[in-house]
Amino acid sequence: MRTVSFLGIFLGAICAFAFPLHAQFGLPGAQHALSISFSPLYPGPGETVSLTVQSPLFDISQSKVLWRANGKIIAQGTGVDSVQVQAGALGAATTVEVAVSTPDGTAASANATILPAELDLLVDSNTYIPPFYRGGARTSAGGELRLEARPRFRRGGAFVSASELTYTWRRNGEVMGSISGRGKASVIISAPPLFGTDTISVEARTSDGVVSRIQSLTLSSATPILALYENHPLFGILYHRALGPATFIPESEMTFTAVPFFAPARSADDPGLQYAWQVNGVNVASSPSRSNELTINAENSSGRALVGLDLTHATNYYLDARATWNITFSTEGSATNPFRTTQ
Repeated sequence: MRTVSFLGIFLGAICAFAFPLHAQFGLPGAQHALSISFSPLYPGPGETVSLTVQSPLFDISQSKVLWRANGKIIAQGTGVDSVQVQAGALGAATTVEVAVSTPDGTAASANATILPAELDLLVDSNTYIPPFYRGGARTSAGGELRLEARPRFRRGGAFVSASELTYTWRRNGEVMGSISGRGKASVIISAPPLFGTDTISVEARTSDGVVSRIQSLTLSSATPILALYENHPLFGILYHRALGPATFIPESEMTFTAVPFFAPARSADDPGLQYAWQVNGVNVASSPSRSNELTINAENSSGRALVGLDLTHATNYYLDARATWNITFSTEGSATNPFRTTQ
């Protein structure tokens, strides 16, 4: 909750506030006789705003209080020190006025204007996700985040251009001055540290500060996950079916493709990614053309292969992912449906 006791105020879903105060009888300090506090500080369209009148000079509980919104009385009575008002549509101003009269006849008033605005904060990561993945790219330590603020500010019946607004970016409450400023609605920052969580916020405001809005989000670094898929000679990588910890392959030979979910890379075979494969405890070479691929021929063997994979990065020392799969091959081999579902 914020308290405002200035001359003239705009309370908005992001706003500036000014409270003209008026008092009778020349009471010393009457220019600061009333103050209005409000919550939430940055209401959006249609949100309920709670306003409370306070005074260091008057006993509000013993005074007559009258509240108006856009000229209409919404509450009145002795000691009615608070009221709730619903913000209007985007850019629609709601003027709230409070008048206080003490038992000895001293009077004062204050007003605030609620001017709702909206602000969205979008985030994207430079980490890798495969085709058809329904989720978003989660950030991981050592990577980067691209943040974009999308304001919807309306004044005088027209939208305010995003390039005309001033943006203040903060990480965990600290201003990031190098990326803040006029028109800086889109920025790139480093991801949270390993196992860390950061709160990123942005405030967008007009040059005169009359309309303002804050939005924030909390981000945690995810640990990259290795998944293994069949790479079919005709249909390619079967992204619809990842191999489980224990899998039966009704073939004697198969090419596998590893997919590093959330690794800081542009593709699964990014030059910076370093794959180290093992089969039954023995280091083996990957495919000559793609380091994230491995072909196993189980002929003349027991048909059982414990496949292990370690993933690191050439420059990002935070990346260290490991996984194993116990795969059993059919030593006889047979044609199968590549789009079967795993039971």
